Amino acid sequence: MDGANLFTMLSAYRPGAASPFEDYCTNGLAYLLGTGNEALAALFGQAAGTQGAVTEVTVQPGPDAPVADLAITFADGQEALVEIEVAPTAAVERPLTQGARLRLQIGFDEGANGAVTWSAIADALAGGTARLAREFAEFVRRDVLGLEAVGLDDALHTNRLYALGGAALRERFGNAVRYENSSSTPVQGRYRYLGTTFAPDDGELRFWIGLVNESLPLSEHYHLMLASKTSPLEEPAGQPRATGNWRWEHWSGMGRVVRPVGLAEYGALLGRMG
Repeated sequence: MDGANLFTMLSAYRPGAASPFEDYCTNGLAYLLGTGNEALAALFGQAAGTQGAVTEVTVQPGPDAPVADLAITFADGQEALVEIEVAPTAAVERPLTQGARLRLQIGFDEGANGAVTWSAIADALAGGTARLAREFAEFVRRDVLGLEAVGLDDALHTNRLYALGGAALRERFGNAVRYENSSSTPVQGRYRYLGTTFAPDDGELRFWIGLVNESLPLSEHYHLMLASKTSPLEEPAGQPRATGNWRWEHWSGMGRVVRPVGLAEYGALLGRMG
């Protein structure tokens, strides 16, 4: 894993581990807000309709807000419950609002009511003088927004490949696209496959894009591939052996991953959907 960014090191997790990626994002934001980062406080204050400083931040604030990740209190008494979204998901029960409590959401859609976007957070923190704030901005760009190319080691050990998949899908299909992370269980740090299952419309999650191991037994080599459950793809390829009993009929690939992959490579492969 490259660099010494503290937050990217926190991103180095395994699916199914005790502390999911969303928790790292939540606690990073809570730390910066709780230690007085003015740019971040101003961003949340604007979304909440107040100019007061942040006086209190609580992570997972309690049973009256079952899916709220943060509760923020401002100097003027305004309170906000915050739900954090690291990938678009199906509709869930939103935090309850009582009295002065507002509901805010951190996500990808700048048109949503009460939304604070990850892009705005990265922009607000990138120009500051505090090292940790700049590192969090870099972390958001790479590990949440997926805006930079991903090397194979980072793809296997951080959230960056998942973030890249989401970014490529939002770029091609818009923020309404539905997707979820999809990977096999790792064996000694190697995967049969890992990537993103998606639906370009409101239908079934019937496409997948990501990395597939080159061989069985599992090797250190991976191919960038696109799969379709029902629709033929341009430049078709055979089903990779490493996918086992995953019986989707249509596959297409970009060859072995020997250098970092980014939005250009993902976009070219998605273009084979026709």
